[in-house]
Amino acid sequence: MLFLTIFTFILVISILIISHESFHFIVAKKTNLVVEEFCIGYPPRIFKKKKGDTTYSIGLFPGGGFVKIQGIDDPEKKESYSFYSKSLKARFFIVLAGVVANFLLAVILFSIGFSIGLPEAIKDEIPVGARDVGISIVEVAKNSPAEISGIKMGDKVLKIREPESGEEKEIKKVWDVKDFTERYPGQELVITLQRRNQTLEKKVIARENPPQDEGPIGIVMVKTARISYPWYKSILKGVENTFWLTKTTLEYIFKALKGAVVGKPLKGVELTGPIGIGLLVSQMVNLGWIYVLQFTAILSLNLAIINILPFPALDGGRLIFLFVESIRKHPINPKIENLVNNIGFAILLILMLIVSLQDIKRLLGLLG
Repeated sequence: MLFLTIFTFILVISILIISHESFHFIVAKKTNLVVEEFCIGYPPRIFKKKKGDTTYSIGLFPGGGFVKIQGIDDPEKKESYSFYSKSLKARFFIVLAGVVANFLLAVILFSIGFSIGLPEAIKDEIPVGARDVGISIVEVAKNSPAEISGIKMGDKVLKIREPESGEEKEIKKVWDVKDFTERYPGQELVITLQRRNQTLEKKVIARENPPQDEGPIGIVMVKTARISYPWYKSILKGVENTFWLTKTTLEYIFKALKGAVVGKPLKGVELTGPIGIGLLVSQMVNLGWIYVLQFTAILSLNLAIINILPFPALDGGRLIFLFVESIRKHPINPKIENLVNNIGFAILLILMLIVSLQDIKRLLGLLG
């Protein structure tokens, strides 16, 4: 299982990076620019081959990549085939290409998922053609009775055994679980769960005075089903879901930033790095490959959104410099631009280090 998780993690990250950098590469080539290097992964390089003007390479460490376009860091270099020899419009599309790639990848993956049958929330009335219907656990609170007993996100609640009579109640609605756990505070409940092809029993003690918004055992549930759509509907669903998630994510980022500014951090906000993503990939592998596909689509969309943010060293930061250039009618001093980008890159590295340390702490907590 460990090998499968590592392989899946590398595959997911590679798909995201290759799609992003390939669009930069293709648009640059279509604009008759020289691409000096196309690299997937972080150095040191373990593979390198030159074809034409471009060196294609693979770095030892997955999780990143780059396309080095001739003259991209030197506005004074105006020779033919260099970045700043092209029009402002052409450079804008080259920089934007990676974001577009990840957005389109999200649409494609969601569309494939909906054609096969992605898990989605439904009401009590079961739609025609629905399968794998059940009460799914979509969140488990930290240090809650559910987490302590080993209940995981993605588990489906099948039955709950009554403490007094020992009678098992079949669960058909979210309210059944809520009603049952609230009826027996302080008592041990035996919950029958489905985890992929396994049926498990977990003993949970319902809390008498649970924290606000957590409930007696600390889970969030929703009734789910997998529904397959015709190809034309799946494409529409894919586009609709991508735009909805984009809107929701941007609203969440805005609220988190606003909360940080006014000193009221948004509850439940947690940044995660490569290690945290690896942990999530492990969970998705346990749930099934359709969840891996869905998770990859979500990651691709998040990569697009993060890259378009107006922060130095990101695509959005470069777009800001191009916008300023369009107003000034002249590129910004290359020393200033490089300094700003280097500072931005350093901040991103420090942030990644902090987040990675938090991920390691979380991993040790899970192992302990």
